[in-house]
Amino acid sequence: MIRLFVSDIDGCLSAPYRPFELDRLERLSSLSTLAGAPGDHADLPAVSICSGRSYPYVEAMSQALGLVTPVLFEAGGGMFDPVNAVTRWHPNFTPEVRKEVDELREHVETLVGELAVEFDYAKRSQVALVGTDPGALARALSLVERHVEEHCPHLKAYHTEVSIDVVPHVLDKLRGIEWLAERVGLSLDEIAYIGDSNGDINALRAVGRSFAPANAADSVKDVVDFVCSGNSIDGVLEAYARCVEANRNEHTA
Repeated sequence: MIRLFVSDIDGCLSAPYRPFELDRLERLSSLSTLAGAPGDHADLPAVSICSGRSYPYVEAMSQALGLVTPVLFEAGGGMFDPVNAVTRWHPNFTPEVRKEVDELREHVETLVGELAVEFDYAKRSQVALVGTDPGALARALSLVERHVEEHCPHLKAYHTEVSIDVVPHVLDKLRGIEWLAERVGLSLDEIAYIGDSNGDINALRAVGRSFAPANAADSVKDVVDFVCSGNSIDGVLEAYARCVEANRNEHTA
């Protein structure tokens, strides 16, 4: 039984730097309201978020959707409880880990200083770059990946079409989903997750039911249980409907 449905934001709930499809988000919000918290509804899973985005963006999205279950920002580096307005940092985000991230951020500023990419300074537990110039982002990724592989064994660089996130191994999305599961009293088997980029793969492999929207990277499509026919939010709604159907079938079996 799937008690919690978790979605990434960029590439799933929305396309990066594109207008929101408000009618689809309203539909998901209505389903989330009906579902309530994990276990409140017999068939409808509660809804949450696990995104690499920073706290303010994820908080705003959780408010827009009317979520009542804690959500994860910075890939699970932090958690926000939308009911009690409480923010927590992952226990693995120790002073030592933060120091390593901060030192890398300073080096990367020099490494990519001449390229048309921007730093996301709102993030604390990651080194984050964004950009809409594919060539500049690809060059930055090459430089960052090489440096991380050679000098930062505890970190890994993930990327999307518009971003690069260097994440500590102990703060990836798998650790985030595990933390969320513990927080709400669920097993990983009771959680479904939909993601679209390589930063989602570890979490997708671990949950009870995994999905990718049609726009997902091939590396993601290769590991999920089901690839949806719709892009982004349409894929999310399709994945949620499949979870509801599976729950109902389990009840009637």
